[in-house]
Amino acid sequence: MDIKNYVACDNILGIRTSLKKFDWSFGQPPRTATEDEINQCKIVIKLTIDSLKDEAKRFENSQKYHYWRGDCGRDELYYQRNLFAGSKLRLLLRGIKNGRPEIIINKNYLRFVIGRFINLHSIGYQLTDLACAMLLSRELCPLHCSSFSIDGSTVAVIAPGNTGKTLSTMRAVLHLGASFISEDLAVIDGESIYACPWTSTFRYYDELSMSWFLRMRMKLIKIIPPLELIPIRGGDRKINAYIEDERILSKEKLTHTIILARCPGGVKVLDKKEALFMVRNLNRYEFMYMKSPMMTAYSYFNPELDIFALEEKEKSILSKLVENTTCLLAQSEDPTKFADMIIGSLKK
Repeated sequence: MDIKNYVACDNILGIRTSLKKFDWSFGQPPRTATEDEINQCKIVIKLTIDSLKDEAKRFENSQKYHYWRGDCGRDELYYQRNLFAGSKLRLLLRGIKNGRPEIIINKNYLRFVIGRFINLHSIGYQLTDLACAMLLSRELCPLHCSSFSIDGSTVAVIAPGNTGKTLSTMRAVLHLGASFISEDLAVIDGESIYACPWTSTFRYYDELSMSWFLRMRMKLIKIIPPLELIPIRGGDRKINAYIEDERILSKEKLTHTIILARCPGGVKVLDKKEALFMVRNLNRYEFMYMKSPMMTAYSYFNPELDIFALEEKEKSILSKLVENTTCLLAQSEDPTKFADMIIGSLKK
């Protein structure tokens, strides 16, 4: 089995996998990593494919939790569900207690579970939920944000989807001289921000495309989203195809939390309590580990991984973020103005 190493967040989060392609919130396509780089990561998740045919026997006397099977204190969780013509969907989770989390799926699971429907979650969602739980258990919090640094200030830009957080950071970096940290997702400890720069929502912005064909494709994807599932040459460019490596920062101390709103109003200082509510609300919309069937079932058999306690850790880290930074609300009906508004407020 050919296992390759990838790093989503330097020194923080990596993945070992035999899959040629996998989608999760922490970056696609990811950055390939050396053995030394992956060993430096605090959290490394392993993802492989196997038939898992023998697991049904191993777990036949275990307790049931809907389609999951496990036992109290057992660091393994098994999922099996009938598909059609005797075929099965199978998944095995193990290794959380020893700090080596691993997910094994069969080919049917990879092929047929491609989204999130009731309690059927694709491997990308399962990986994201597991990564969130592992991060929070180590006092680190995933944050749905874009981020850049300029003139000694580092900002986390937080907003509802399609409001302009990615556009704001990309415009600040490409046109206003800022350094890039993240465009869709990062990891924080309440004081510093750690980049997850290998996400790729930035490719939806026409000005970044390197050809007429790619520009037209991005426009068509906005109209017909399934077109994105069709791979093309050059469609998997990483952020460093557009921004020089030396302008991509991996860790910075945060100074500002900026929340965007698509409405008139300009920039104003936010009350800390109001800012915390908005940040928690927007983060919860992106990260669903509290509603993850896999993490919920594992926690039932292994209550030391308490998902309710993880939620409190998330609140604590986000509270620290708000307390340690200047919180601003930037309001404009034109999302292309956010970058100038933010940088203008920093200069003031």
